[in-house]
Amino acid sequence: YRHSSEKEEVISLKLSHLDFALLSLLVSANLVGTLIGVIYYMSQLLSTSPLLWVFVPDCPLYTGLFAFLILLAIAGVKSDLFGFLVSVGLMKYGAWTLFVLAFYSNYFFSFATYIWLQSTILFILHIGMMLEGFILPFKKVTALQMVVVLAWFFINDFLDYFGPSVHPYLPQGNPLPATAFALLSTFAFTLLAAGFAKNNYRIHIRGLS
Repeated sequence: YRHSSEKEEVISLKLSHLDFALLSLLVSANLVGTLIGVIYYMSQLLSTSPLLWVFVPDCPLYTGLFAFLILLAIAGVKSDLFGFLVSVGLMKYGAWTLFVLAFYSNYFFSFATYIWLQSTILFILHIGMMLEGFILPFKKVTALQMVVVLAWFFINDFLDYFGPSVHPYLPQGNPLPATAFALLSTFAFTLLAAGFAKNNYRIHIRGLS
């Protein structure tokens, strides 16, 4: 019996190390992605009022917040509202990027220039970003939290498409599809994340969920 107990303790310790390694990998990958994203947005940031900077680099913002969220979880600090907001942001902007790359594929995947290679890498990375949203590092969602998250992302959408237009570069053409997708995704991913949390559908990683 003692031998069995010691074996279980060793297995538990190994799992703990694996969990920590996975969380460390997620933090590192997201911080690198955030840095690359900020560099990508640098010219747009420099031409935008500092008061609006938080609304410009959408994807880097939420990958950075996700890394911060993991560090907080490792330290034993968790917030359902913060986790909910970050999860929706990862899903929304990951999906929006995939949509834009696909919808404007004649531009982004043109073999006339090497932009197709960059676009292919971005497409793969943003699939990963969107999937990170389904880790759902929160337990429950209240009605007030849903209102706060919806309001935050609708403010983002307004500034992107109806205000100072701080959205990422879109090829010449009709911006309506990207606008419509952004607005619909705010509703869809807020409801999806809340529904998944309610039914406990999530990617489980010990230390986060």
